[in-house]
Amino acid sequence: MTHYEFLRLNEAEQYEAAWKGTLLGDRREGDLWIQCYSLTSFYVEVYYDRAANQIRRIRSFSRLEQLAPYLKLD
Repeated sequence: MTHYEFLRLNEAEQYEAAWKGTLLGDRREGDLWIQCYSLTSFYVEVYYDRAANQIRRIRSFSRLEQLAPYLKLD
């Protein structure tokens, strides 16, 4: 699946496609937990609100610089 094809999916289909990808990592941003998945040639972040037990949004990107929050630099 290309990034363009992903963007043409409805929201439920995007979530399903993301979960079929490879989980790269997760991070916390305020009250949200964000999981990052790698698909064929792009990445998808799923924003989850644990307190409300709800997915709040999904965001896709293809620029490697946007993976920086998931890199552990010691």
